[in-house]
Amino acid sequence: MELGTWITFFLATVAISLSPGPGAIAAMGAGLNHGYQRGQRIAFGLALGVWTQLLVVGVGLGALLATSSTAFSVVKWLGVAYL
Repeated sequence: MELGTWITFFLATVAISLSPGPGAIAAMGAGLNHGYQRGQRIAFGLALGVWTQLLVVGVGLGALLATSSTAFSVVKWLGVAYL
């Protein structure tokens, strides 16, 4: 990788890491508008989502979904049905 590309990638990574995402903004907004307990519940839900994603990748389902178009389609359509 060229040095210019690496520096651009590094700076973008730092900027994305330091800026709050929509989940953090939702938790802060709920905490400010509705109190500590509501903000904590949203933060707990966000953490639970991250741990679920970590578990899915840890057991290898991410690799299965990346290599199997059938498995990916099943998960995709389950998501469509959920929404």
